[in-house]
Order: sequence, then C-alpha cells, then structure tokens
Amino acid sequence: MCSSCKDNIHLRISRDHKIINITDIGELDSGESFNFSDVHCNEHSNQVCCSYCSTCKTVVCLKCVMKVHNGHKFVDEEEFLSKKKMLWEGHKNAVKKIDELSSSESRLRKIKESEDTTYNKAKENIQNRSTTDGDHWSKKLLDEKKRSINEEIDREFRNLKREKEKFQKVINVVDVIKTFKDFCQFFEKFDDLIISSNFESISDCIKGEYLVSKFNQLNTNDLDEKNSFKVYKQYTTDIRKMTILTELSDQTLLITDNSAKVIQRIKFEETSVQVIANFNIKIFGIAVSPSGDILVSTGNTRLKVLNIKTGEITNSVYKVNPLFSCNIHVTKDNKVIIGAKSLGPAFPATERRVVIAMDRQGKILKDHEHDSNNKPFFTYPDSITSTSNGNIFVVDWLDAGGRGRVVVLGQGGDVIQIYSGHPDVNTEKHPFKPRYLLTMASGSIIVSDTKNALHILNNCGQFISYHNLLDIGIERSYSLSLSLSGHLYIGCTCKHGCSDTYKAKLYELEYYGL
Repeated sequence: MCSSCKDNIHLRISRDHKIINITDIGELDSGESFNFSDVHCNEHSNQVCCSYCSTCKTVVCLKCVMKVHNGHKFVDEEEFLSKKKMLWEGHKNAVKKIDELSSSESRLRKIKESEDTTYNKAKENIQNRSTTDGDHWSKKLLDEKKRSINEEIDREFRNLKREKEKFQKVINVVDVIKTFKDFCQFFEKFDDLIISSNFESISDCIKGEYLVSKFNQLNTNDLDEKNSFKVYKQYTTDIRKMTILTELSDQTLLITDNSAKVIQRIKFEETSVQVIANFNIKIFGIAVSPSGDILVSTGNTRLKVLNIKTGEITNSVYKVNPLFSCNIHVTKDNKVIIGAKSLGPAFPATERRVVIAMDRQGKILKDHEHDSNNKPFFTYPDSITSTSNGNIFVVDWLDAGGRGRVVVLGQGGDVIQIYSGHPDVNTEKHPFKPRYLLTMASGSIIVSDTKNALHILNNCGQFISYHNLLDIGIERSYSLSLSLSGHLYIGCTCKHGCSDTYKAKLYELEYYGL
C-alpha cells in the first residue's frame, strides 16, 4: 500500500492492523503474528486473550482468569513466546534435516552400485579359475557377504525413510498451527513435537565407515581371508588368564585374572609390560561409566566404582537388587547394560536370568528376560556389547562346560538373531564356546571362542566370516579390546602345568577389511 492508504484507510478502520515495511516481507516468519493479542476472547468480545488455561485447554482473557478460571494452571505470554520460538526453529531444522537425509539417500545408492560392481567382478574372477572345493567355498562366502551387505543397505534405506517421515510430521503440524493459529492444538502438540525436534538425540543415519566394502577384503587369489589380521606386537604378562582386557583414555590397560582375583593396570614399554598398579579384587566385568568412572561388576547386587589409583571400591548408582550382576557394558549413547542372575549356582538355570538397560542416573529403562511366550531369553548372560543401530549382543552360556551362543536383541527388545557358531567350526563333539564380544568401528562384531577362532558378524548378528588365530601364531585367545591407535588387542590364557603358567600373552594386531 502507499502512505496515503496506510494513514487514511487502514489506521482509520482498524486499530488491530499490523503494518510491515515491504522490504521486510522476505524475512517475515509466517508464525510471527501468532500471538495472544491477536485473538479475541469468546466470552468477552471486547477483550483480547492474555493466557492459555492448560486446565481447560482454552485461551482466556483477564476477566476469564478472575471469574471462571481462578486457581487453574496457566501458560503466560512469555512462556508461550519461548515455546513458539523453539517450535519455529524446530520447523527450520526439520527442513534442513530432510535435505541432508535426501543427500544421504543419494550417497547410499552410489554405495550400492559400487558394491554390486565389486561383487560381480569378484564372482567373475572365481568363475574364470578352475573349479575346486576351495573355489566353491569362496563363491559361497562371497554370496553370503553380498546378502549381508544388501540387507545392511536396505536397512539403512528404511532408517532414512523413517527419519524423513518423522521430520516431515514436525513440518506438517507446525504449518497447520501457523496457518490456522490454533492455540489449543499448539499446546496439545508442543511436547510431542519438541521431542521429535530434538535433533541431537537422533543418530546419524549413515556413516561411511559402517558401509566399508566387505568385498575389498577378498583376495581372489587366496580367499581364505587369513591375512585379515596381522600381529603388530607381542607382550608377556605375569598373570595366568586374561579374562578381561580394557584400554583407558590415558592408553593404560586394565587386565584381570578372575581365578587369581587380580586386577593390574599396565602400560607398554616397547615390547615389555610395566605394572603400574596391582589390586586383589575378583570382578566379572569392567566398563567406563558416562561420568568417566571405572564401573566393575563384583557379582553383587550393585555395580561398584574402582579407583584405579588407590584400588578403593565404592558403590555406584547402578543396582539390580535382588539380582546379582554378571557383566556390564556402556553403550555409545551412555546407557549402562547389565547382565544379571538370581542368587544361587549358575547351572542349571532355575531362577531369573536378565539383561537390564539403565540410564546414566541408574533408572531402569528396560529389562530383557522373556519373549512373548514367556520363554527366558538367557541361561547365563556374560559378555555384552552393542551397535549404533541399537542392537544388543550377549554371550549366553548354556552349561558349565562353556557351550554357548550369541543372542542379539533388537531395539524393540525381541531376539532378532541367535548365532551358535559356524558349522565348519561347531560340531557336537567340539561345540561353539564363545567368550568375548567386541564392536568394531565399522559396526561389525568380533566374537572370540575357546578354539582360537574369531567370528565376524554384522550389526544384526548375521555371519560374515571366521578366522583361525593359529594361522598367525596366537593360541588360547580369550579377551578382546580396541586400542586408541586403531589396533586390536587379544588377551590369552596359559595352559595349566606348563613352565609359563603365569606368563599369559597379550597381542596387538593390525586388521584389514573389518
């Protein structure tokens, strides 16, 4: 409008008109005029609204507050403006996030095309060679990897779609609120929407390292993959059995021998081991808490905190009473996962066997104990790890001889996979005896067993490959840990009665294609 219309028409016919300079229109937020003062009271037409009565779910004027809504709970204009600003920002962020997810979809399609090309090339190389039993196994392994990768990529596509739908819901509802200026809908939907707009809690849908080509580790001239691991350094300790192995942020390591009730804090000097501290404590699990404390499971109803300088043990906030902890794990999003059992002998499993998830304050988020048919998930939950897609992996011992399996729990708490060892290395006479779980940076899971094999699973528990550690000179392997330098640690045990009974080996390995 021109200046004449502004002064002679709009100001004359209504005092409620809002005048905006034409140069500011491009910056105008469509929700900017969504304020209490723009709404007249339904009961008192000459009054503008000043608050929202959350008790009655309606906007009210000052007269309503004094006469009808006395003592009710209100949202004043200052709080409303704060919520509105937060929601408008959520709308903008949702639009931005959808653009990012669309770009991720495009990258994922290119990854799939590249994987298909690599697979076809590897398959062609095998077919061009003479047909042998080894080639038959190589082709079978190649097909298994192809299927595993396709499933992983399809799952990522579904994750992307689900995330986009979540953000689009935020956009749609905020658009409706802006258009119709519906205060009731705003306050009813706000809490749900602001949770949906909490982008910091939403993990990245795609991380390139999770989709590192597993075909690249296939040497078409030697497809047994024994060269995926290489010994970088070897150390000798003064304990018999390295049941737990954990590297701390200062690059020192905690190693334990449960049978001897020993914990050592060590560091490396070239190829030798220096013991910094030695404590006489029997523990069943170690993990670093969200606050940086060293959490230990002592088989009690409450996890303890270990002071690695003094050896002092104090109570933590994490308790599973009346159960007793078996092992612990801390996820990347700072949940504490505890394997627990009822008091009494480990076998036979006549009482409760549970895996419990807690928040950083020690509040139970979920306990995993029975399936929909009330059948127990676990016999004896031991080593635990987790993946970025929310799955939890648990070594479940089935008897006193160590026979076991790996149980994979999905985000919903149901069992989505059970790995009982590969048929080539798991027989009735020599059953699968898993010991330790470790999540790699790629999202793959390594499982150690008592037969010197490392089993590689994807982040849903499906088999990828296995490796015989005897091929690189490692025997009696047990515990696993990742180093800050990007290497793999393997802690071993000693054979009873040998001359080196208390000189368990610790290996630092380079690894490829995992």
